[in-house]
Amino acid sequence: MNNRLSSLHNTGVIFKSGLLFRNPVLVGALGLFPIVSAATGLKNGVALSVLFLMISVPSELLFCAIGLLIPKWIRPAAILLVSAVFYIPAFWVLQQWMPSTANNLGLAAALMTCNSILYSRTEEYAPEHIFPAVLADAFGCSFGFAAVVCLVGSVRELWLTRDLWGHGSFYDGIGSGLNLPFAGFLFLGLLSAVVQKINLRRENVGA
Repeated sequence: MNNRLSSLHNTGVIFKSGLLFRNPVLVGALGLFPIVSAATGLKNGVALSVLFLMISVPSELLFCAIGLLIPKWIRPAAILLVSAVFYIPAFWVLQQWMPSTANNLGLAAALMTCNSILYSRTEEYAPEHIFPAVLADAFGCSFGFAAVVCLVGSVRELWLTRDLWGHGSFYDGIGSGLNLPFAGFLFLGLLSAVVQKINLRRENVGA
C-alpha cells in the first residue's frame, strides 16, 4: 500500500513538473516556434495542443519500451520517423474536428513532428525511466505546452479582435502587430518570469 501511494505521489510530482514548475516551454525554452508563429488565437492553440498530445504520448511510451534497444547515434532519426508516423492520424483527427484551423496552421503543424520538447523527452527521458513515470511526463509536458500555447493564443486574439474562438474581427490600432512572432516571444518572456518567480518562492520555502 505504501509503495502504491509513493508511486502515485511520484507520478503526480512528475506531472506537475511538466505542467508548471519545469514547464518545457517556460523553463526549458523548448518548442517555441509553433507558439510564436502560429498561436495567434485560441483555436490555433487548441489545435496545436491536440497535435502535440497525440504525437508526444505514444512516441514517449514507444521509446520507453524500445529506446534502449536503439543505438544512441540513430535515435534522433528514429524519433523523427516515429513522430512523423503518429502525426498522420493526429492531423487526420484534427482535420475532422477543426478542418479550417488545421489547414490554416500550415508549416507550424508539420513541424510539430520535430518539436524540440518531443525530441528532448523521447530521446533523453523516456528510454531511461519506467512506464508510469514516462506516462506522467508525457501528459505533464503535453498539458504544459497546451497551457502556454492556449494562453498566449487567447491573449493575442483578445487584444487583436476583442473576442475569442474566431468570433471577433481584426482592427487597426495600438498593438495591431501582436500577431507577429516578436509578440509571441514577449508573452513567453513574461510567463517565464512568472514561473521562475514561483520556483524561487518554492525554493525559499523549502530552504
